[in-house]
Amino acid sequence: MSRFSIYQIDHFDPQIAGRKRRRLAALYFSMFSLFLLVFQVLIHLLKINILLSFLITFPVITGITVYLFSILKSAQDKIKVIGELEFTRTFIRKKIADSVTEYDYESIDKIELQRHLPSVTITGYSGEYFSYIIKILFRNSHTEQLVVSNKSIEEKYNISVVNTLRTLKKIIQPEITIIS
Repeated sequence: MSRFSIYQIDHFDPQIAGRKRRRLAALYFSMFSLFLLVFQVLIHLLKINILLSFLITFPVITGITVYLFSILKSAQDKIKVIGELEFTRTFIRKKIADSVTEYDYESIDKIELQRHLPSVTITGYSGEYFSYIIKILFRNSHTEQLVVSNKSIEEKYNISVVNTLRTLKKIIQPEITIIS
């Protein structure tokens, strides 16, 4: 069906790192609203000229926005691809370096998908995510947790991991949960 990149995150808990980046992304995307609020306060409450208030707020808000963007972008640039995860109708194939492991859906009890790092590209919008954490719970109480890319490796399909798991939810027996 589709293949996705597996990422290596340089943090002991990828969920904590993702939570911190989501907070920074929310602040980054709210900077325009903050700019308008400060601009209006300077004009109406402090009775400052429009041009002067623009000259005061614009460089400060732009500097903060550029700083937050560089922090978020550097987090995405530090992520390394270490393998790929392939979903088919009958099994999941995990390939890391030379090691290939296949998990049959009959041995899987539950699959959970949780958003991880938000996308901060020019083309990305605020609701798009760069990576997701996929947690595979097996029937023998073994757990596998991987950080995977949002978009498929095959460029001609351009399918997301969320859409892939929604499709699998209709086909396979194990429970699939998408946590937002």
